[in-house]
Amino acid sequence: MLRSESVQAWATKVLMGALVGFPIINYEFSLSFWQPFGSVWDKLVLLFLALIAWRRHRQGRRADGFAWRKYAGWYILYCAALVLVGLKYPVLALNGFSVDVEYIVLGMLLPFVVDSQDIGKYAYGMVSVSILLGVHGVFQYIMKVPIPSSWLDVGEHVRTRVFSVIRSPAELGANMEMMIPFMFAMLLYDRHRVRQWIYFLGGLCCVATLLFTYDRGSWMGFGVSMVVIAVVYERRLLIAFAGLCIIAFFIPSIHHRIADLFNFVYLIKSAQGGRVMLWQTAFNVMSRDPLFGVGLGQYGGSIAASHSLSVYSDNYYAKILGESGLVGLVLFISMHIAIVREIIVTVVRRATGRDRYIALAGLAAVCAVLVHSFVENLFEYSPTALEYFMLVGLLLLWGRTLPAPHSNSAEAFPGSA
Repeated sequence: MLRSESVQAWATKVLMGALVGFPIINYEFSLSFWQPFGSVWDKLVLLFLALIAWRRHRQGRRADGFAWRKYAGWYILYCAALVLVGLKYPVLALNGFSVDVEYIVLGMLLPFVVDSQDIGKYAYGMVSVSILLGVHGVFQYIMKVPIPSSWLDVGEHVRTRVFSVIRSPAELGANMEMMIPFMFAMLLYDRHRVRQWIYFLGGLCCVATLLFTYDRGSWMGFGVSMVVIAVVYERRLLIAFAGLCIIAFFIPSIHHRIADLFNFVYLIKSAQGGRVMLWQTAFNVMSRDPLFGVGLGQYGGSIAASHSLSVYSDNYYAKILGESGLVGLVLFISMHIAIVREIIVTVVRRATGRDRYIALAGLAAVCAVLVHSFVENLFEYSPTALEYFMLVGLLLLWGRTLPAPHSNSAEAFPGSA
C-alpha cells in the first residue's frame, strides 16, 4: 500500500512537472520524431492526472474543490450541450469543445492531485521556465531574428519581435505579463541573496522581453492590471510603474507602436479590416442566434480558421460570443469573475507581511490575462491557457495554507527557506 502511494506521488510530480515545463516540452515535440504526439501529449497527461485524482478519492483522500468550480461546471455542461446540438459538424464541435474546456478541467483537478508541500516547487518551476523564456527573448532581439512582415504595421520598422519557443509575440507577452509580477514579488519575499539576484536579473530580462514582443495587447494587459492593483492595494507601485512607462515611452520603436493607437488613419484601417471590424463581425454572427451562437468551433478561432469558416476574432470574448452566444459569454465571464473573487477573498485578504507580495502578484497576473484577452484569443493557445489555470490553482491552494488572522504560521512559498 505504501509503495503504491509512493509510486502515485512520484507519477503526479512527473506529470505536473511536464505541465510546468509545457512551453519547452511542447516545442521539442514539434521538432522531433515525436511530432505526431505533439497535439495529444498534454491531453494524456490530463487524463492520467484525472485517474490519479479518482484513485486518491477511492483511497479516502478527500479534498475540497475551488469555489469557482460550480461556474466552470455550468460552462462545461453548456459547451457539452452545444456539442450535442452541433453533431452535424462533429469534428468542429468536438475540437471546439476541447479548446474551450481542456485547461479549465486541469484547474479544477489541482486540489485533488497537488499536496500542499509541493505547491512551492511547481510555482518555482513556472517562474524558472519564464526566466528561461525571457533570456531567450533577449537573445532573439540581439540576434535580430527574422519575422513575417504581417507582424508589423505598414511603414513600421523595428529590430525584430521576439517570440521564443512559444512562436507568437502575443503569447510570449502573455507569459511575461503573468510571471513578471511573481519574479519581483519573490525578490521582495525571499531572503536568500543568490535567489534574489536570480529573480532580479531574470525579472529584468523578462521585462525587456515583454517590451521586445512589441505586442500592444500584452503591454495593455500588464499596464492595466498593475495600475488597478496599485490603486486598490499598494499605491507605492505606481512610482515604479510610472518610471518603467517613462523609460519605455522614450524608446522610439515603442513610442511609435503606442502612438499608432491614437492615429486617425490607424483607427480607420482597423474599422475597415482590423480588430474593430472583427469585433463588429462577431456581433453580427451572434445576432443570427443571440442566445446560443453559431456553434462550437465555427467562429473566431483556430478551428474555424483551419476550416475556412472565419478569421480570428482577435478578442476571446468576441469568439465566445460568436460561437456560443450570450449564454456562453455570460457563463464564461461569470467563471472568471468567480476566480478573481476567490483569489481576493481567500488569498489577498488573508495575506499579511511578505505573503502579501505573492498574493498581489497572483491577482495582477490573472487580471493581466483577462484584460489582454480583449484584443487576443489568449485562452485558445495551450501555453497561455494552461499557465493561467495552473497559476490560479496553485495560488488558491497556497492561500488555504495561509494563517488565520493573528496567527504566525504559514506554508513557505518557493525560495523562502
